[in-house]
Amino acid sequence: MDKNIQYILEVARCGGITRAAEKLYITPSALSKFVQAREEEMNIRLFRRLGKKFVLTDAGQYYVRKCEEIERIQNEMDQQMKHLANLNNNIICLGVQPSFSDVTLRTVIPEFQKHYPKMKVILQEYPKDQLISMIKNQKIDVALVTTDKKETDLEYRKVKLCQIVMAVRKDHSLLEKTEKKMEFSYPWINLEQCAVEENVMLLPGSLFRKMADEVYAKAEAEPNIVYQISGTRTGLACVAYNHGVMITLDHMIFNNVFAEQILPLSIGEKPMYTDLDLVYMKDTVLTKEIETLKNIMTEAIQ
Repeated sequence: MDKNIQYILEVARCGGITRAAEKLYITPSALSKFVQAREEEMNIRLFRRLGKKFVLTDAGQYYVRKCEEIERIQNEMDQQMKHLANLNNNIICLGVQPSFSDVTLRTVIPEFQKHYPKMKVILQEYPKDQLISMIKNQKIDVALVTTDKKETDLEYRKVKLCQIVMAVRKDHSLLEKTEKKMEFSYPWINLEQCAVEENVMLLPGSLFRKMADEVYAKAEAEPNIVYQISGTRTGLACVAYNHGVMITLDHMIFNNVFAEQILPLSIGEKPMYTDLDLVYMKDTVLTKEIETLKNIMTEAIQ
């Protein structure tokens, strides 16, 4: 980044010389002389000096605003050049939530490489929020994630519509208490009956824990939480091995190694859904490759 932009931006963001100099790894006197020289060069004051504070003038506010635009464009260009370098080297970085790693490794990547035999897929497995952050920071090219809220600076391509369900073993006693309801895809179970069972929950603060807490709160039911675990795969293992019950998504059940042992039950007053999307930056250079991934995933993910 041009020092004329980087140095002035840092002083504006820090509101002074000392802290900005620390972040820029130069001496305060050198930074002060640089700012003064820049102002003399343009024949206008960018900052008002109020003691040790540097406050932007009107001209300074305009200058900083334009510098931020240049900084953003420079960062976008640098990242896109990295993507183009990856593309030139036949590399695509794909992020997935852990629940979909198995189907991605088993089916999606091999099928994708039939279309692009020279392209290497680098797989990154992280929780949803971290994957979204990695896309924004250009650390991965595209991610397969469940989405509840969509951000305007990202592109979303729907792979599946997932229903929020209760996961139970196929021989669980709750199955005898289910009802058939026209608007629901699966046998329906009253959440109050689920609440007294041994509930499996993700750790507090996680996306799916918030979802489960909201579902039970809406039903005015207090779940008997016996298992608190860090991931859906382990949670479904508790369901399969220990007869626990767990609020999750139907497609997370279908693509799990325990799919043959677990059934989804519909819950709530009406069906609740969330999207499973491929997410990427709007200006990506990998549109053809991502479209191929989306088509393969739509078929491969049950």
